[in-house]
Amino acid sequence: MLSRIFPAIGLVLTILFISGCNDEKVLDSLTQEQANQTLSILQQHNISAWKNGNLKAGYTISVHATENTAALSIINQYQLPWAADVQIGNAFPDSSLVSSPGAEQARVRSLQEQRLEQSLRIISQVVNARVHISYPYFTNDLSGKNSASHIGILISYKGEIDENIFISQIKSLIKNSIDDIRYENISVVLFHAPIIQYAPPLQVPGSQAYFWSIIYSGIIILIATISGYIIYMRYNQKIQYKNMQLSSEVSSPQKTNSEVPENNDD
Repeated sequence: MLSRIFPAIGLVLTILFISGCNDEKVLDSLTQEQANQTLSILQQHNISAWKNGNLKAGYTISVHATENTAALSIINQYQLPWAADVQIGNAFPDSSLVSSPGAEQARVRSLQEQRLEQSLRIISQVVNARVHISYPYFTNDLSGKNSASHIGILISYKGEIDENIFISQIKSLIKNSIDDIRYENISVVLFHAPIIQYAPPLQVPGSQAYFWSIIYSGIIILIATISGYIIYMRYNQKIQYKNMQLSSEVSSPQKTNSEVPENNDD
């Protein structure tokens, strides 16, 4: 019975080992929030993805090898993983040294850009967004006169939208988010997000990468098969050896009894 079960177990393990090689990691060392965001976006595009890991070591996002190209295309479009949400309080800790007014103003502008980008990504049609606020010249002029600020916004979007209404809404959001900004100084540029690439590029049959991938796969399968066969043969030899010992122990008493001479009464 065991001699039949053991090869079946070896075959199942070999199949699981080979199928496990078809899973590919697309992102690693993620925080829990980044992993959940990436997992949600991939599943929105019907990509079968899952996460592994823990808080200490970080999380990993994996997909099937057949969906690796589409997953990487989506990750590139959405610029995943996203950085953690910006908190103004963390940018100016109490223990930090007091910098120059110009440096502090530049830091505030950078934080404003990041916060606006995070707000724009909440919109369902927005795939990715970049916000650029004009920085003032760093001079020693203490007159308090500041040049007018300008804001440029680049958005890639998906689906169908009314661009005029959409741009007007974005400008209203920016106008009410930043002080002392004129409506006419806000520029919004829209681009339709490129189509997601679901199939990998065609490989030239004679390419070395394609050739060696087949060789390596064949070697792995061959090693797994030979290892399972060797283990099975050794186990089978042990079973046969034990059976021979048992048969010899059973036959030896019979042989001893047959050799005892009979006593004839005269």
